Amino acid sequence: MKKILLTIIFLPTLSIFSFAQSVEFYGKAEPGGLLFGKAKNLKEILLDTNKINFSEDGVFAIGFDRDDTSSYQLIVKTQGTTFLKKIILPKREYKIQRINKMKQKYVSPPKEVLDRIAKERKISQMARKKVGKIKNVLFNSGFEKPIKGGRISSVFGSQRILNGVPKNAHNGIDIAVPRGTPVKAMADGKVLLSADNFYYAGNYILIDHGLGLNSLYLHLSKSLVKEGQFVKKGEVIGKVGTTGRSTGPHLHWGVQWFGKRIDPNSIFSFTGEE
Repeated sequence: MKKILLTIIFLPTLSIFSFAQSVEFYGKAEPGGLLFGKAKNLKEILLDTNKINFSEDGVFAIGFDRDDTSSYQLIVKTQGTTFLKKIILPKREYKIQRINKMKQKYVSPPKEVLDRIAKERKISQMARKKVGKIKNVLFNSGFEKPIKGGRISSVFGSQRILNGVPKNAHNGIDIAVPRGTPVKAMADGKVLLSADNFYYAGNYILIDHGLGLNSLYLHLSKSLVKEGQFVKKGEVIGKVGTTGRSTGPHLHWGVQWFGKRIDPNSIFSFTGEE
């Protein structure tokens, strides 16, 4: 992986261990971006006043939401040194995507399905509450795109207008491929949810990769994993379909850090993988 260049303010502390120690950073500090770090002898990491979890071997991750344009103070404390980094997130522009062939029931759902939608939302929220409980780095073996090739039919962050009605931003990448195409886990992880025929997401899978990093795979024709199952990077977890709110066979691939919406491409912006 390529290291990104970040300016670090180095402040030795009053300690017999106040020798130079490095903190390595990978990724991009931008809206929808992921920043990974690693340091020896870590004691504490703060993003402003919020504590950031890290593994026993000193790996940590920080994600910035699609709409985040804040400024942060990153503080990394090791056994004998404190590193300070000022992070200023730039404004990011997103595309507008118009979809005019969506079934109207997915634009304005009828009253008879509202209870169903609410129930499914609660199931998803309960599963998401488990994100972050894995303190180990399950993604140590790296990342892999869930599908090789295919056509990108929708990019991350685009403002969607469905049948002329403005809707929520698109929080993932859509990859158009034939129905039944194998879908692979982007990294090692634990399956938190294998949902069946949800109104909007269809058949979908939520995987926790540790330290708050998680991924979603929507509109599957079939899920091949169960909740609680551990999967390996590149393992086939499902098949592409067009279930839920979908106009044709494709995979919606989403990545989040806890609940913050992350551009899946940000993972590969520093790994060198196409």
